[in-house]
Amino acid sequence: MATQPARRVKLQAKVMKDGRVNLDYGGNRLAFILPEIFTEGWAKHTPMASPKAKGHQGLVILPAGSIGLKTTATPVKGGFLINAILTPFSTVKVIHIRQVVNLPYGDWAGKGFRLGKQRGQIPVNPEADNKISEGDMANLELGPHPGLKGKSLKLKASRLHLVLQDNRQWSPFLHAFVTRNEPSDSAWSWKKGVKKEFRMTLTIE
Repeated sequence: MATQPARRVKLQAKVMKDGRVNLDYGGNRLAFILPEIFTEGWAKHTPMASPKAKGHQGLVILPAGSIGLKTTATPVKGGFLINAILTPFSTVKVIHIRQVVNLPYGDWAGKGFRLGKQRGQIPVNPEADNKISEGDMANLELGPHPGLKGKSLKLKASRLHLVLQDNRQWSPFLHAFVTRNEPSDSAWSWKKGVKKEFRMTLTIE
């Protein structure tokens, strides 16, 4: 009796109606990706689906103004190139903008990581400083991980600043997020029509 070849497991990406991206591997949710925009007092704002955001999937509503989100997920070898473009429909005041990869913390606690030249393990217990590692133009590797058949999750975000953070104080996620190294101490003006682009490649290798 002929045996059937083993089905090759691939990373799957789906862009949702609000512009976030769901990543699945082997039928399980690996991560979801979306922008977070903060206004004064570190009030967090995330996208919602809106037919009013013409030419965009998502709309981020701020206290004074709104921002359109357009996201694409392009297949590359082993994964996807995720590109998110944020465009304010009027000049708005913000203190921080980032594109966040949300990973269930329990899946990664105790597993190894490499960010640039830094190596370590994802803490099992919360630590005083919830920032695990960070670097400019640095590639992040998480794993190897048994749930990925012994492979690793790799994130590349050239020209951006990458932070690995234990976010369990606020959510059940490990955060790997990228920023454009813009100030986050006080509010600054984001001019109408000025696009902010966040490009990252996620692969299973």
